[in-house]
Amino acid sequence: MNKNFNIENKLSKLFDTWYGSTPEDIQKLPHSGSSRTYYRLQKGNISAIGVYNNHLKENIAFIDFTKQFIQTRINVPKVYAEQLDDHIYLIQDLGDTQLLSWLISQKVDENFPDTALEIYKKVIQGLIQMQITTGRNFDYSKCYQFDTFNAESIIFDLNYFKTKYVDTLEINCDRDKIKKDFDLFSKYLLNAENSYFMFRDFQARNIILVEDQPYFIDYQGGRKGPLQYDLVSLLFQAKAQIPEETKNLLLKYYISLAQQFTPINKEEFVEYYFAFALVRVLQTLGAYGLRGLIEKKQHFIESIPLAINNLIYLKDKIEILSHLPELNQLINKIIKTNISNEK
Repeated sequence: MNKNFNIENKLSKLFDTWYGSTPEDIQKLPHSGSSRTYYRLQKGNISAIGVYNNHLKENIAFIDFTKQFIQTRINVPKVYAEQLDDHIYLIQDLGDTQLLSWLISQKVDENFPDTALEIYKKVIQGLIQMQITTGRNFDYSKCYQFDTFNAESIIFDLNYFKTKYVDTLEINCDRDKIKKDFDLFSKYLLNAENSYFMFRDFQARNIILVEDQPYFIDYQGGRKGPLQYDLVSLLFQAKAQIPEETKNLLLKYYISLAQQFTPINKEEFVEYYFAFALVRVLQTLGAYGLRGLIEKKQHFIESIPLAINNLIYLKDKIEILSHLPELNQLINKIIKTNISNEK
């Protein structure tokens, strides 16, 4: 309580410094899966989002990336004011229309509406602009944690999946063999071209719609990496439940558009696309394990079967899995595990 009051007081003073008047209302926004805390500060029809995050380097990355994106006309929130010694800053209020919640509201049965398809195409246009045209001259010196999607960051994701999901559910696997498979899988993935900007968590919760235009948020984990990772993060988001036909259509749309800006070997791109999809789904299961199975947050628990559906879809599409017997066996065990009967 005292901590929240102290943060709100500092944000109020920062708002005053920016706008010239203290806010009439400060509302703490619902907590997400991150360590950041968000507040909406309002004075009349003027509104801003206040952010508190005690990770200084993460804050520096967000602000630096934002400035670079705005210079290259990427749709991101403006930074109004910053006070990093107190771990706070103010950004543009883009509203509350997350792409994911909007998509769910538009869906009828299992159909993917045409309006959503057009929005997703706009999202892909913005993604390609961010990855390739902005990524060409991007300054990665302020990256948080890793400046490149390297072996360490891939192994981090795979171990996160193992410790937070597999170990939590006590699904058996040979520790030495799975480590060997993780290392081999990592080396395989690193053969993909990785000279582009990688958003790192490019999913529909991090996209806000403003008058049918997508704006991007929460890109502070960005780094240099492959094109495929962000695309699969978008298309394989469990809660979005994008039909296979629509995934394939958007994949083809992405390739046709990206080819206008950088050379792409279509067959090779698709091979790595499915492999990166597997890494992303496993990393997501790790997050669901932590937030759902361990922290007991219902939304994340409900998402687990949807992620497992993605595993079922992917497991026969990834050639490298035939050379990763322990991981392949583990995936089959996960698919067969009914989490409703588990912890």
